[in-house]
Amino acid sequence: MQSINVVKHNGSIEPLAIDKSTKSLQWAVGDLPGVSVSDIEMQSKLHFYDGIHTSYILDVFIKTCDDLATLRNPNYDIVARNLKLQKLYKRVFGGITPPRLIDFLADRISAVHYSEKLLYNHNAIDFAALEQAIDHSRDFTFTSSGLDALVNGYKVCNMETPQFMFMAIAIDVFRDYHIDPTQHIVDFYHALSTFQITLPSPEMRALRTNSTDYASCIIFRMGDSIDSWDACDSALLKHTVASAGVGVDIADVASLGDVVKSGKIKHSGKLPICKSIDTTIQKASQEGRRGSATPYIAFFDPEIETIFALKSPRMPVEDRINDLSYGIKLNQLAYDRAKSGGVISLFSVRKAPKLLELFYGTDIDAFTKYYEQCEAEELFTSQIDAQDYWERLVAVESTETSSYYIMNIDEMNANSHIPRPITMANICIEYMTSVQPLSSEHPNRPDIGVCVLGNVNQGKVGIDQLPHITNLLVRAQSHIMTRQVHPTSQANAYVDTYHDIGLGLSNHAFWLANQGLRYGQQEALDKHNEWMEHFSFNCHVASVDLASELGAAKGFEYHDKLLPINRYNRNVDKLVNRVYDCDWAQLNLRIQQHGMYNVGLMMVPPSETSAGPSNQTTSLEPIRNLLTIMDKSGVNYKQFAPDAIRLADKYDFAYDRDINKDFLKHVAITQKWIDKGISANAFYNPELTNSKVSAKAVISDLFFAKKYGVKGRYYQSTKMPDEQEQQSACAGGGCSV
Repeated sequence: MQSINVVKHNGSIEPLAIDKSTKSLQWAVGDLPGVSVSDIEMQSKLHFYDGIHTSYILDVFIKTCDDLATLRNPNYDIVARNLKLQKLYKRVFGGITPPRLIDFLADRISAVHYSEKLLYNHNAIDFAALEQAIDHSRDFTFTSSGLDALVNGYKVCNMETPQFMFMAIAIDVFRDYHIDPTQHIVDFYHALSTFQITLPSPEMRALRTNSTDYASCIIFRMGDSIDSWDACDSALLKHTVASAGVGVDIADVASLGDVVKSGKIKHSGKLPICKSIDTTIQKASQEGRRGSATPYIAFFDPEIETIFALKSPRMPVEDRINDLSYGIKLNQLAYDRAKSGGVISLFSVRKAPKLLELFYGTDIDAFTKYYEQCEAEELFTSQIDAQDYWERLVAVESTETSSYYIMNIDEMNANSHIPRPITMANICIEYMTSVQPLSSEHPNRPDIGVCVLGNVNQGKVGIDQLPHITNLLVRAQSHIMTRQVHPTSQANAYVDTYHDIGLGLSNHAFWLANQGLRYGQQEALDKHNEWMEHFSFNCHVASVDLASELGAAKGFEYHDKLLPINRYNRNVDKLVNRVYDCDWAQLNLRIQQHGMYNVGLMMVPPSETSAGPSNQTTSLEPIRNLLTIMDKSGVNYKQFAPDAIRLADKYDFAYDRDINKDFLKHVAITQKWIDKGISANAFYNPELTNSKVSAKAVISDLFFAKKYGVKGRYYQSTKMPDEQEQQSACAGGGCSV
């Protein structure tokens, strides 16, 4: 081999002495089986060149180990992780020994990376206890890609290590807590650093800094007036800049051709509204990352065919709006018409003014009666054959673009934690609350819904641990939520009035595989139902405890369907036995006495982002592969399924069989116990059906979901040829817990 010279840190040049670097490599390999130091060296030498800087040699070793990591040789991933930590420690610590926690925090504060508030309550926090609690050995529980995802995705500077990051976040959450801040900080650090809980991207980036941009998503409703359009446009811009994804209900807006100003002019409809939303988001793009929004319309909207064609490959390129996703709101009548072979009549809200009001109610008979009355009076703009409507618009367009979300508005309002009508959801279809149309005339009305998120790792948290973990998460999210300063007064008013949070779960596929269970098996359904009951019950208990300490939320309203056992879709009883472990009657009495600190408590968001650092499976979903190559910001990450080798024959895969109805049973059981929604995808493999996704199968799955009370369908994920993974993460990244 040709001799190679290296450039040292001081600029001097000398021949390559590979044995010096080998010591680092030998430490990283240790006694791991199935790993060869000589193989790493041999592969690495292919990337050496004359004049290489010594600092690059470690990077070459890391790249080589990442490349060598496969399902057959998974321990190379551990070597890559160890080398990355070695490099990180050298940069941050100047060696392998971490400084004292308080010194580290002081340095980061002095460099204006961290908030000075981390130390302002120094006398109330026992930093000796925090020093004793921090466990740097937990850095070695990451996978190689998990470490990259955490450090590259959530760092606020280049001088952070995982455990210092987790502890700083925990301190920031509870630094000014009203009860024993030290113990809450220690508990939260342990839960976060052992991956029992995960936080959303906005919180992971903002906590420990002076930023309070914790919100993942916001939602608002656009009224049928210029004033409301203007207010919505301003809110859209401001919240997108604040990194929140935006759900926009445009169903109240008049339709194309509706008369305006006593018939002097005709309305231009919803298409210009959608284009305006898209343009506003582009204005708020930052460093190449644009925001995300999802407009929602009713299934009977006169412009629905136009809306559903906006991403179609058959639409002229100049007329498409490709960067938005679109939500369609259905109810039982839309399903009944498809089943009976009838028609879908499309109505302008101006010609049928009561239609939306009844649409958002829980009396489907009243809606149907009025709908049919409007049909008899021929108030419709046009009619579409119901079966053609479902196949062409719902199945075909969704299959081709995967960005048309289905929302069962009647299920949302029937199984709701609030007595007021819900009209929409967020960009990931799991956050649901009731708001009135935005208006400049009501600047302090709580008309912009705000959600803050957190997930419990079902694969690590057993039923016996749920009281502690849910109490910790409810308290954490409730506390930091009150610190937020949003760019609109309506959002601030919403937080102040409702204290709305959204706790969910992740790693469900691992939880199943680890017990030798498959999606749809009765034992799996029964065990998940049991876990979910305890999860829901303890979230409610934590909120009541907070209310007894701090008072109930201003917007709390007690009603007879407040608890999930009193409002869920009873068809779920066909899936699991209706026998309760928890004392819901006693909880109900406590709620009547104290109220609840949080008007909203639970939902299940996508968790694509946090699944990387913590090496979890995403939310409720089956895995696609044991090893997935994910592209994030132009960098490829190898992500192994948890315990991929041990559980290789235990995992249920999204595309190996027609899994949707079995998966939807788990979604339905989860939905029984939570107050808001679930980002639930559907999975189709054309290879199983003669290389084509069957419209009949898509529609059948939607009917099945509706029967069991599922509130919505997020992405329609289709396996693509020669692709390991089709990403289904939250479009804006905000809801990715």
